[in-house]
Amino acid sequence: MSQPASADRRAEVETAVRNRSQYADTLHRVDPDADEPEPACVEAEYRDDAEFTDVPVAAYPHYSLCGNPECFGSEWW
Repeated sequence: MSQPASADRRAEVETAVRNRSQYADTLHRVDPDADEPEPACVEAEYRDDAEFTDVPVAAYPHYSLCGNPECFGSEWW
């Protein structure tokens, strides 16, 4: 299980990606190898119909940071 992301991790990056769904509540680290805005974790693989967009992290303080190790979490335990 991944560990929750700390507030320090929020300060590490300025831009993240989020699902464009009205129900989205999580920010993901940007996948540097993707052509389109996409999370670094496997979230995009599980949701084929999901669309992601770049957002400034500071504009979404009420969103959670993805706890997946590829995003903002620590190692799997």
